Amino acid sequence: MKPQNMIIKPKKHIANFVSYAIVMVLGVLIVTVLFQSYQISSRLMSQEVKRTSRQTSNLVQSLFDYRLSTVQIHQDSSAQSQSLVKMIEHQNLRPIDQYFNRVDQREITNTPDIRFITTTKGQFWDDGNAQFYGIAEHSLHNIISRVAFNSNWHLIATPSQLNTMYLLIRRSPMVDQKTGEVSGYLYVGIVLNNNYALLETMRDGSNSESLILTVGSHVLATTLSGSEAYSAADIVQSKQDKGIYNEYMVSRATLMVEGVSTYLKVYSVQNNHNALSLRNNYYFWMAFALVAMVIVAFLTRWWLQRRIESEISSLMSYTHQVAKKGDNKSFPGSLIYEFDHFGRTLENTFSRLAEQEKQFEDLFNYTTSPMLLWGADGSLIKMNPSAKEEFLNQYENGESLFTMLAEQLQGLIQDTTRGHLTSSVLTELGSKMFRWNLSPITVNNEIQSVIAQGHDITTIIEAEKQSRIARKEAEESAKLRADFLAQMSHELRTPLNGILGVSQLLQRTVETKEQIEQVKVLCSSGEHLLAVLSDILDFSRIEQGKFTLKPTEFRLADLAMTIQQIYYPLCRDEQLTLEVNTDIPHTMYVRNDQVRINQILFNLLNNATKFTHEGGITVDMHINDSTSPLSLDIKVSDTGIGISEEDLRVVFEPFMQAGTPHVREYGGSGLGLAIVKNLLTMLEGHISVTSRVNQGTQFTLSIPLDVVVPSKSLPTPDSDVIDFTLFNRQLSVLLVEDNHTNAFIAKAFCEKYNIKTDWVTDGYKAIEKLQTQHFDLVLMDNQLPQLGGVEATARIKQELQLPVVVYACTADGMDATRDAFFAAGADYVLVKPIKEISLYRALQYFKNQHLEST
Repeated sequence: MKPQNMIIKPKKHIANFVSYAIVMVLGVLIVTVLFQSYQISSRLMSQEVKRTSRQTSNLVQSLFDYRLSTVQIHQDSSAQSQSLVKMIEHQNLRPIDQYFNRVDQREITNTPDIRFITTTKGQFWDDGNAQFYGIAEHSLHNIISRVAFNSNWHLIATPSQLNTMYLLIRRSPMVDQKTGEVSGYLYVGIVLNNNYALLETMRDGSNSESLILTVGSHVLATTLSGSEAYSAADIVQSKQDKGIYNEYMVSRATLMVEGVSTYLKVYSVQNNHNALSLRNNYYFWMAFALVAMVIVAFLTRWWLQRRIESEISSLMSYTHQVAKKGDNKSFPGSLIYEFDHFGRTLENTFSRLAEQEKQFEDLFNYTTSPMLLWGADGSLIKMNPSAKEEFLNQYENGESLFTMLAEQLQGLIQDTTRGHLTSSVLTELGSKMFRWNLSPITVNNEIQSVIAQGHDITTIIEAEKQSRIARKEAEESAKLRADFLAQMSHELRTPLNGILGVSQLLQRTVETKEQIEQVKVLCSSGEHLLAVLSDILDFSRIEQGKFTLKPTEFRLADLAMTIQQIYYPLCRDEQLTLEVNTDIPHTMYVRNDQVRINQILFNLLNNATKFTHEGGITVDMHINDSTSPLSLDIKVSDTGIGISEEDLRVVFEPFMQAGTPHVREYGGSGLGLAIVKNLLTMLEGHISVTSRVNQGTQFTLSIPLDVVVPSKSLPTPDSDVIDFTLFNRQLSVLLVEDNHTNAFIAKAFCEKYNIKTDWVTDGYKAIEKLQTQHFDLVLMDNQLPQLGGVEATARIKQELQLPVVVYACTADGMDATRDAFFAAGADYVLVKPIKEISLYRALQYFKNQHLEST
């Protein structure tokens, strides 16, 4: 029985739907084709209209220029006439009238509207046309004064008795060829007001229907006869972009005189019958298409109704017969392929449903995963063979695995039947772990049963265990890598110490230019290798999370002073300019890691100087007080080779450099910008970059500031000028160094300060020396045979408590080594390779802190 509230909608024949579909498809295709064709034609017409408008404007301007040129030619010809010059000199007015009458008769079309002659005494002769046009004599004098500067055409508006007159006036000098003196000036003028002849000539030459000459909205002249469907005011007030399907098209051109735009406008009106005809043609075919679609719909509906109605009736009759009687009778067939295929499909429906039931049963029984069907009350209905094999007759500590499974799942099964769906459940049965997926089976919107499908994840759990072991091994590998980097730092810095040390010694001894250049190359190569090594070690510490900041109080303005002191000489040597702009107050002190901020700036400026060959570098440093806390905003700009857009995406990635071969020639580790990015992240700042190839690069960074009041007077940095007379007596220094090269360099540097140096090669010998001999200072290496530098320092300072100052000399540059030396009792740490300036500062510190206090 059908529900009472069911609304039975009227049914339609399939012929209706098919005919509708055909009409819809044909209609869309036809309308689309017509619309596309209409759009293409409209664009072509619009382009043609624009082209025609430009051609018309150019023709109008050309004809206007031609008119001025012909008048100008005749004017210059008359001005050069010596007979006319003699008439002026003899002040014969009548012959002048006769002369111009003859000229006008020969070239009547090129006759100007106004013509007059002036001499040094004023106006000498005029043809009387000025008075004809209502131009008073004083207005004529005003015109003469306005065009008395050159021989160009001048557009002049002058008052007259009728209205404001707009004239084109030109002056031409009349020179006596015998004496070379200017006897007078011939002025010609063209009156634009009501100049029908000029507009008619321009109209005929430009193929326009009508022309209108205006000043602003005021009409000066027009070729309209009055029989047109429009007036001059209609044209002037109309918009030019009214569309291509209007009765007429209007184009506007600004007239130019001597190549200069004027306030004269010429409106050209052209017939638009072709575009209107094309539009009407499209309207006709679109209407025809609609009518044709209606006819096609009617014919299609009639034909389909008669042709396939019987086939559909036969198919529906067979469907009802099979559905009601359950008879597995074969389908009688149809002449239409689709209906025949549909009937054959219905014929096999029941057999396919039976096959599907069998397939589901087979899937349940033969799947390798255990599956259990539970009732809504939590009772087991059915289990597949895999589940029986896993859980039935299987015991753990005397308890059935199935009983253990039922205890763990029954509560969850009941929750699932109540609508509390659980995506997956883990159970531990014996030595195995299973993950269960619970899927409710719903009948008439009510959960009747639940299928639980299990997956043995024992191997996955074991894999996770192996993953934890692998993680532990990776951590141990990272520690080994850190130890390796420390060892490699020592092994690389040791020969670098020799290279840079000897280079610095040679710098003060070589004399020839060739030797000086060679030593410079040696120093530069050593410094470059040292910078690459430092980058690698810094990045390694950052990557391992062992890089720590050391905030100190310092004057913020020192950042700009440091940049100027270091990079002004470098830029000057490279013939580059360096501009440092800052508004940082000299009294502002902040607490931050000054060394790391300097490292960031040095990395950016090193790149700028490396990749800039001409131009300069600009550094802008400003305090941004709009943020909380305050921030230091810095921009580093250069005019160098720039970075491509593709490389900008990876410029802050480690070991990444610009991909072009000419950039790789500059060398470098590719870690500088990665270190900058990581340091800024640690400082809670940020950085961005913009660049254009062959134009330059700009890095913009911001660093939060903690402004403080200095707790004490901060020390003034020592001068970098080395004073070898630092000590007023000879010092005794014990050098503990196992490497002969390093010892040689250190002794050579110390001898410059008149320091007596004793050298031993391991920690035990150093202790023996200190116990029997007095030394002012000990320079202690780190990695020594038998007894290392840290252990030797600890015995000297902590166990033996010998009153000697110990300065550590380490080659690995690791913070852990530095901290270990300080913990052992060292007073200062020098990082190899030792430079003259670094040793000088260490000795200054020794003199200030230890020598003078004793």
